[in-house]
Amino acid sequence: MFKKNNNNENNYLFYKIIFMRPHYKVYIFLISIIATIFSLMVPYYQKILLDNLLKINTLSIQNIFYKCLFFMFIFAFLSQLLFFIGKILSYGESNYIKKWLSDITYSKALRLKNDNKNKLSVGHSLSIYANDIHTASTLMDEVFPNIMSYVLPILMAPIAIIFILDMNPSLIFCLIFSILFLNFSFAFRQSKFFFKSKLHASNRLSYVNEWIQNIRIIRTLGWTRVIEKKIQDLRIVETKNRLQMVTNGTTMNSIGYSAPFFVNILSVYILVKVKGNDISAGQIFSLLWIFGVLLTRPMRMLPIMLVSFSDCFTSLKRIQSYWNQNLEEKSVNYSPEFDSNIKTNIIIKNLSYKIDGMLLLDNINLEIKSNEFIAIIGEIGSGKSLILQAILNIIKVNYSEFKINNKPVEEMSLSQIRSYFCYVPQDYFIINSNLRDNVAFEYNTSPYQDQRILDCLELSQFDIKNENMSFGLDTEIGERGVNLSGGQKQRVAIARACFSDRPIILLDDCLSALDVNTEDKINEVLFNSVWKNKIRILVTHRLSILSKCDKVLFIRNGKIIENGSFNEIYNRSESVRDFVSSISP
Repeated sequence: MFKKNNNNENNYLFYKIIFMRPHYKVYIFLISIIATIFSLMVPYYQKILLDNLLKINTLSIQNIFYKCLFFMFIFAFLSQLLFFIGKILSYGESNYIKKWLSDITYSKALRLKNDNKNKLSVGHSLSIYANDIHTASTLMDEVFPNIMSYVLPILMAPIAIIFILDMNPSLIFCLIFSILFLNFSFAFRQSKFFFKSKLHASNRLSYVNEWIQNIRIIRTLGWTRVIEKKIQDLRIVETKNRLQMVTNGTTMNSIGYSAPFFVNILSVYILVKVKGNDISAGQIFSLLWIFGVLLTRPMRMLPIMLVSFSDCFTSLKRIQSYWNQNLEEKSVNYSPEFDSNIKTNIIIKNLSYKIDGMLLLDNINLEIKSNEFIAIIGEIGSGKSLILQAILNIIKVNYSEFKINNKPVEEMSLSQIRSYFCYVPQDYFIINSNLRDNVAFEYNTSPYQDQRILDCLELSQFDIKNENMSFGLDTEIGERGVNLSGGQKQRVAIARACFSDRPIILLDDCLSALDVNTEDKINEVLFNSVWKNKIRILVTHRLSILSKCDKVLFIRNGKIIENGSFNEIYNRSESVRDFVSSISP
């Protein structure tokens, strides 16, 4: 049923971003080149100005003075203006890439398969959204434009020295590249520290997130110190790595800040040796401006940009690994209106499910007619919930035939298949909103739905007056249902299924927290009354409801061992009797 993910996950995300909207990258590159050329014109006119100021006063000195000042101002202004324009274009590209990454990551998060063995934890997913997408987008608004503005001056400075000063800059640039090579080695180490830092922070965030989500249980059971110790240990490892990172970064910055001083000394020394008595103040000033002003920032920041680039690259790899998880087929919203009396059936033949070489469902055959009430029983881990997930197409299964309403599932989209079902899972989801929204499972539900919601709650034996709901349907439930007991959560989930009103109802152990009287009432007024024309499939360990089901399936090791009414399978199967004895009070 599931299509193989073919959304170009094998394309390398870095190259995808670099070659996305290439005309903008070309604009930024050309703007950086022109801005660098304009900045190199400043020392050229500085040399002309100083050389002419030291000459004997003539009528032309005043004209040359103002002319040089004018061109120095114009070229410096245009250079900074172009760098600013390039920065604006880079910010625009960065925002575009951030939106693109966020949209795709969100769409893939909605399609993650339930049986994905490489599925990342919630903490890792949050880290990707909170940190990695932002970091990856800085590739365009920081790394790319800054590298252009740092690399181009270093590459074009030798040409300027030859053109302005008429001297060989090879020795000077040997020193510059030696310093850069040394600093790049520190930058390479820094990138490793950055990678470890992000990894440690992600692991810590994952534990903290799980701790916060389960804080009530942890405090009740007295596990606070154990969890705190685990987080402290992670923090110690993270802090040690951060200290190494700070030490290495400080060394790298010290070299970057002090390097221009030594380069200036060497460049002036070489100029004096080459020119001798022919040296002029304009030449010295221009040389110092090139190395002291134009190249100071590139020499200091280029290794740091390597660290930033490595950080972006790491984030892109993490995003790529998130994208490469197994996905369901892309679906569209499909919510048709079903007649509550529609006749629906399910036919499954030779269904099996295997993961990592282990057969978890083996040769499952089912034929469920409309209005049948089916119970699935068996030991823990026998595969009961997997059957529901297979029917719902949450997991990837193999089968010879699978039909819903006499239509093969291969001919339906995933959203069409799931439109037949409402599903009450074991880990029911309570949203951080009011009771009304939790039953309708939609934020800002219209009050016009109130009567229907109240009816569903009543059928689920959730009496607002007796359940401490002081504001009725407007009562805030709280994050993850912290204000509700286990039984209240189950009844809200059942009311949600009632409100959904689909022809096939899948119930995964939804009665475990209810007392027998409440269970009987729900069965009487809902399961075998309002839902009597629907297919109902219930996974349960509650023996009291089995006699009220049309069929009971007994599962062992992923196989249907017995199939029939409860009395039939109990009388003919010793395995069923042993199972019943094991769970009887």
